[in-house]
Amino acid sequence: MWESEFNVARVYLLVSTEGKDLKRQETIIDDALNTGYYIAGIYRETASGARSGRPELLRMIEDLQSGNVVIAEKNEQNIKASPG
Repeated sequence: MWESEFNVARVYLLVSTEGKDLKRQETIIDDALNTGYYIAGIYRETASGARSGRPELLRMIEDLQSGNVVIAEKNEQNIKASPG
């Protein structure tokens, strides 16, 4: 497949509440392009920590191909520990 000739990335953008703006996170797309990555997919979603469903994350996982890189912004509010 032609994607394997490039550094291929898929970008996952997540904000924790409806009021936050995804544009702040979209700078990582420009950074990836400027670093030489081909962006094969951009997956955006707004999700609450109380809600476990992440349809765009699941869609990205389904779309991943061998050699793809996932780019996401580290956001401590979006990282939740699993119940023990």
